[in-house]
Amino acid sequence: MNWKAIDTSNARYLGVIEIEDGDGDLSPFEVLETDTHIVFGGMCNVGFIESGHIEREDYESIDETLQEMHEDLQVYYRDGVQYVSRIVCNERM
Repeated sequence: MNWKAIDTSNARYLGVIEIEDGDGDLSPFEVLETDTHIVFGGMCNVGFIESGHIEREDYESIDETLQEMHEDLQVYYRDGVQYVSRIVCNERM
């Protein structure tokens, strides 16, 4: 699936998650919720920079989607992008 930025202008801030990368360092991600996606990335002086997102499924609770995103991010850092199942990332990851 090709990466495309999600409109976060009306997103709700959910907080920060930290994922351990392959070197044992923690990578923090700010997390936003839109009507259709959960978006992760970082804040800087120009605003939010999206690293990627996961599409929300109608049958899933927000907690279930967050868990799927967290698991996919762990797989991304441990095994590589080719093994993730649901997250879509940009090149800066």
